[in-house]
Amino acid sequence: MTVLRTLTASVVCASVAVGMAGCSEQESSDRPFQGQSADQVAAKAVTATRDAGSLRMAGKVSANGQPLTVDFHVDTQKNCKGRMTVEQGSAEVIHAGQATYVKGDKGFWANASQNSPGQEKQAQALSGRWVKVPVGDAHTTGLCDKQGFLADMDSDKSERKGMTKGEVTTVNGQKAMALQKKKGSETLTMYVATEGKPYILKLVQSGGQNPGTVLFSDYEKPVRATPPPAGQVIDGTKPRPSAP
Repeated sequence: MTVLRTLTASVVCASVAVGMAGCSEQESSDRPFQGQSADQVAAKAVTATRDAGSLRMAGKVSANGQPLTVDFHVDTQKNCKGRMTVEQGSAEVIHAGQATYVKGDKGFWANASQNSPGQEKQAQALSGRWVKVPVGDAHTTGLCDKQGFLADMDSDKSERKGMTKGEVTTVNGQKAMALQKKKGSETLTMYVATEGKPYILKLVQSGGQNPGTVLFSDYEKPVRATPPPAGQVIDGTKPRPSAP
């Protein structure tokens, strides 16, 4: 379950990789982004969000048909701290330095160790414990790679047409303009800050196979991610001794 990659593929990439062609509708002079088309606003929002040193991403989406809730603070150095919840359970995640640490409940570890020998026993043993996971672990890969998932926003040139400007509203107390695109049964809506830097504040995908909502906030705030105390960590990166 490459959580962040699935998340961004289903919500972020589809919603934000819309950049370069839009409409040139007439609008009143008091509207934000006067004289800029929807595609131009979207392109600036992608750039501002990608260039931000840090941000918080929180929301609920559908990943591989399963509901997934995430709340992560990440920065460009891959420092990361947050929590994810799936149907089966939940886990805290910290990435600091070159290591990732996960503390999940029994349901989370049972799901992570599906079809492995001693699944129930293993889930019980790891429940509520910090586990240092190997680099490339399938359950955490991409979670803390801010630049990696934002880079995906520019991957699909075919998605960069057809955005239109919507109403100006408020997202978490900040004024934002809605940019919307419909494609088949899906409606993609990006809310862009109208004051200060044009950061993406909210992404919504409705309809289709992967509906979801993601809020972006806490831009440029430090990510305080420190490893758990060594005495509280099970080192899952070391091979376990073979049974006699």
